[in-house]
Amino acid sequence: MEQIEIRGLRKAYTTHSTEILIDHEARPSRTRTVLRDLNVNFPAGRISVLVGRSGCGKSTLLRLINREEEPDGGEIRLPAGWRSVLLGANPYVITWTSVLRNVAMASGVGKTPEERLEHAADFVRLVGLEEFSDLTPDELSTGMKQRLGLARVLASQAQLLLMDEPFAALDFLTRAELQAELLHLQRRLPRTILLVTHQLDEALLLGDSVTVMHSDSSLRTFDLSGLPYPRDPESDALRRLRREITDECRLCAGLRS
Repeated sequence: MEQIEIRGLRKAYTTHSTEILIDHEARPSRTRTVLRDLNVNFPAGRISVLVGRSGCGKSTLLRLINREEEPDGGEIRLPAGWRSVLLGANPYVITWTSVLRNVAMASGVGKTPEERLEHAADFVRLVGLEEFSDLTPDELSTGMKQRLGLARVLASQAQLLLMDEPFAALDFLTRAELQAELLHLQRRLPRTILLVTHQLDEALLLGDSVTVMHSDSSLRTFDLSGLPYPRDPESDALRRLRREITDECRLCAGLRS
């Protein structure tokens, strides 16, 4: 089975003091290690969710997978020919052109302009923006702009979607709508999705698995693949998982009772 393989991944950041120095003194610095020999696999075609306390390296991992930064050591192995794309809480959009052309510009090379527009129209319709396809991003609500970002990453044809708190800025109703829409799109156009969230209920509603990351880069993965969609957050199974995952997150902070 195809999968994303992470082996011995390491990443640290060094920050330097901003104090004014005299006589060519060495500028004080501090190095913070974020990932320490991280080892994990993410199966293809599934929604894998990452949770954990702030600063444990979740977003750093996504940036490394997306080649926005280079690791200090270790390996990231994607299946041959795969591409990745990252969607965050503030999606990249082109402000001076329409929703439809935004998606067309993200649809890749090797297509005529007419083919790109036709391809884009399918994704605009899929995310529910057909009536707003002639508007610019500045004329959209926050929720609509996030739908546009989702349409752009889907149109890119990347096999791996990296999602870093994509719904964090939305009200609870729009957030629920986009969660349902993501599951609908995953049924129609299956991709491999790696989702970072700080909302445990979101992880439970969306994930085929939920992986808790600790500050020392140790992990614990909970398998939810046997739970059908849509899921009831008040079901006995999800209540039990909520308690177990919360306990695991507390364990990483030394707070387990």
